[in-house]
Amino acid sequence: MRSILCTVTFVTMAGVALLATVGDSGAVEPGVDIAAPRVAITSANGTTLRFEPSIVLVEQGDYVRWTWTTGLHTTTSGSPCVANMLWNSNLNSTTTQFTRQFLEAPGTLPFFCSPHCGLGMTGQIAVTSPIQLATVDSSGATLLSWTGGGGSYRIFRSNSPLFGAGTTVLSPGTGTSQTSFLDSTGAPPAVDKAIFYLVMNQF
Repeated sequence: MRSILCTVTFVTMAGVALLATVGDSGAVEPGVDIAAPRVAITSANGTTLRFEPSIVLVEQGDYVRWTWTTGLHTTTSGSPCVANMLWNSNLNSTTTQFTRQFLEAPGTLPFFCSPHCGLGMTGQIAVTSPIQLATVDSSGATLLSWTGGGGSYRIFRSNSPLFGAGTTVLSPGTGTSQTSFLDSTGAPPAVDKAIFYLVMNQF
């Protein structure tokens, strides 16, 4: 499980705040059980018969949540129309969401909707290596640098390790290909307080 880095007023180097691991069998709520951005969401759209987005890029250890809008669908792992039984869940008015943690080695895991696979309702989860993040003080600003991931990133800043309300997205909506970022926008934390940073794949 990767860590979220924080900066504190009484430490010049980044401290590390570890997230608790939540297994597949437990409830997973973004911003409650784990950091909000660590759950990538794709919707089963009953009008277009597409997963939106159809390609989801996550780090090893992150979660994907499929949500239902209308119609009767599944999220079924495997090459289009041939299940491999890594996961299989209905998506309907009774089962409105399904969440799975991806601990598999980096690679691509295809999935599809069983009733609509022949109509092109398919997608894929691209699992990347974990993003390793470090921070240093740079003349009163925080310099972030990282390795890993898929090459396009989103950067988050929060006063909470769960990245709920009050989280700021520091990168553009399209993400960034940079592997470093200078955060000079926010005020430093108060004494004995921390600022948490999270870098994740953009998809």
